[in-house]
Amino acid sequence: MGEVKKIRTVCRSCHGACGVIAYLKDGRVIKVEGDLDNPLSRGTMCAKGLAITQLAYHPDRILHPMKQVSKPKPSGRWERITWDEALDTIATKFQEVVDKYGPEYIAIGQGTGRDYESHLYRFANLLGTPNVLTAG
Repeated sequence: MGEVKKIRTVCRSCHGACGVIAYLKDGRVIKVEGDLDNPLSRGTMCAKGLAITQLAYHPDRILHPMKQVSKPKPSGRWERITWDEALDTIATKFQEVVDKYGPEYIAIGQGTGRDYESHLYRFANLLGTPNVLTAG
């Protein structure tokens, strides 16, 4: 068993960026708590931030690309596929939409928890769409 390491960081679950102290053991976060020395959050964290280890290590968390088994009909079952197959499938679908409806039919977006957006605009420009949605 390794020793517990304490790291000061910020929560990325929303745009609040609350101060966090994360406790790591053997390369895994085992606990998080609010950082009392953080001038913005002053040790407070919401339930979503406090539950981040449950999100990160939940046994049902999807870690690989998955594709729904569709024969004979959509079955509700999923199978693991490679990253190459997943990206090829997405690229093909995007191209089908652009060919049929035009690039303006596509909207690119992301939820909260990310305080950078430049990659969204680069991707949207590549697709030729002006439609970019962000949380703020």
